Amino acid sequence: MNDYPKISIVTPSFNQGQYIEQTICSVLNQGYPNLEYIIIDGGSTDNTVEIIKKYESKLAYWVSEPDLGQSDAINKGLKYCTGDIFNWINSDDWYEPNALFNVANAFMNNSTAQFVSGYENRIEETGMINLYTGTYLKPSIEETIDLCEVAQPSTFFKLDTIKKVHGVSEDLHYIFDAEMWVKLLLQYGQNHFVKIKMVLVNFRLHADSKTVSNVVVNNFLFERSSIITDLQRYIKVPEKIINFYIEQVYKTTKFYQLDRNWKFNHRVISFKKLRIYYVKKYIMMQFIRGNRKDAIWGLKELIRNNSFGIFSIKSILKLFFIHG
Repeated sequence: MNDYPKISIVTPSFNQGQYIEQTICSVLNQGYPNLEYIIIDGGSTDNTVEIIKKYESKLAYWVSEPDLGQSDAINKGLKYCTGDIFNWINSDDWYEPNALFNVANAFMNNSTAQFVSGYENRIEETGMINLYTGTYLKPSIEETIDLCEVAQPSTFFKLDTIKKVHGVSEDLHYIFDAEMWVKLLLQYGQNHFVKIKMVLVNFRLHADSKTVSNVVVNNFLFERSSIITDLQRYIKVPEKIINFYIEQVYKTTKFYQLDRNWKFNHRVISFKKLRIYYVKKYIMMQFIRGNRKDAIWGLKELIRNNSFGIFSIKSILKLFFIHG
């Protein structure tokens, strides 16, 4: 049993006293022999601290003090983590029995794995349970990056990979985990991803949760738009294509000015390969819309990038079927 890798779990918390005991117990009752559990509370004013103190002898570390929000709490907890495997679980969610054993076994049985992901139960306030298959990969890494989506509660990471990308960004509030996922993909690719067909976590949806409140659909949209637009600018995607994304794909005028210094592992994916992906996607969308002139402009852009190949030849043939 002592051969199991150390798993570090962080719970960011703030005024979730009605739920946090279930969260804590779901971690500690795993019976996992090599667990490091850390709770970072943002200075709760309800009964949260009282509950945490009941279990403090079993915690590696805990603190209750004002912080800058969920992402700040996660990064604070990350500094105390010394394990092999890492994830965080919010103070209103809870793990399924044996979840940590299942995750550890998947890592142990796949020596090159950097990420292990399972399924989630989405629990509505009515008690209805919906099975969610969680994080999934697109056929190519470019498509997965563009998707910019990770089911974080059921996706576990090698701790050193998270530290390499410096945790989560504290200037995002809704999908900082998705941005972290994009950073990991740029560094490690998607060939070190293992999917296990088991429910690992129960994700609670309630009126006060971030996933339900604050018109989240729009908040998620503009943060995702901000991330991808920033990445596109970094790899020098033409502004015409970026503006098309903003106006026709995302259809939002609200953006964060991120100015990230995106780190690429060019053995995984290069600036050019990702840039060409966005040019090709732009061309395909112009074909769908019947915009012959813009499709031709996109083809010229491929030529300027020395990327004339089968896609370009097929696109030229398509032009003969577009009138205008």
